[in-house]
Amino acid sequence: MEKISNIGRLEDFRIFYNHSIHPELRRMEKKRNRLLILIGVSCFFGIGLAIIAQLLHIFSLSLIILLILIFYITFLVYRINNFVKTFKPRIMNLILDFIDDGINYGTLSYQADGGLGKGEFMKSKLFHPNRMIFEEEDYIKGTIGSVDFQLCEMRVLQQSKVRNTTEWVFDGVFMKAKLHFKLNGNLYILPKSEKPYLSKTLKNILGSGNVKVNNLIRNKEFTNLFETFASKKTNPMQFLTEGLQNSIIDYTNNFDKLFYLSFNNGTIYLAISEEKDILEPNLFKSNLKFNLVKEFYEDVFILMRIVEELDLHH
Repeated sequence: MEKISNIGRLEDFRIFYNHSIHPELRRMEKKRNRLLILIGVSCFFGIGLAIIAQLLHIFSLSLIILLILIFYITFLVYRINNFVKTFKPRIMNLILDFIDDGINYGTLSYQADGGLGKGEFMKSKLFHPNRMIFEEEDYIKGTIGSVDFQLCEMRVLQQSKVRNTTEWVFDGVFMKAKLHFKLNGNLYILPKSEKPYLSKTLKNILGSGNVKVNNLIRNKEFTNLFETFASKKTNPMQFLTEGLQNSIIDYTNNFDKLFYLSFNNGTIYLAISEEKDILEPNLFKSNLKFNLVKEFYEDVFILMRIVEELDLHH
């Protein structure tokens, strides 16, 4: 399998970026510059009005100036939020338009404020947070071959049992995929480096009758990176094909991210760490950068490659 750093369609994506995404980024850049000018002018006049109110010591005038400043600050906050909220959907939909032109791809749709919900997160049985604090955004759904999938960015924290603080449980991309064929049993893949933090998960997996199956996996690189568990009547290699193993290894090695997977009677959950909020625009710096878009494209596309592997080998 080719290296992830040299994703097959990256050159085509660069051409698509130049023709379709870059013009949209330029339009958004003009909006950003106008917004910065508006903020600068507003600060200048706001400070001037505050000085006038301070010098005149007229209560009614000071009150009117204060109300004007509050109203205008509210207006500026609205303009900033509107810029942030419109930037990502416009660029995201263009990226998905490029990706879903691939063979066997159905239409990919995007919803900025959507998500899979707490229930699906808990059904994965990959994490067992205590008094969960839950956020999600950037929901994408679609079909590749015979596999239906949904994914979103997700941030999950929990209340610490020993301190009055919160602790990170998961921060990254969470995916649910559904296979359209009968493949029974349970399978769990967990990163070995995170075992000390997954005591509840391991207790639940083993307590549900699953057993460790690393000895059935021939790929030593895979067993060095992951602990794999399966239900006793499951043939793990029927699901965990060599192609899927290689996709997971490539993703882990090339992007230095944590990878979790659970499989339950045809439903697959993937959780992949991602500390950065992908494709968030910067108000005070130019967003006219190919790398900003390329990073998100690679993150989404490699997830699509894993779904392709599921479709191809099952």
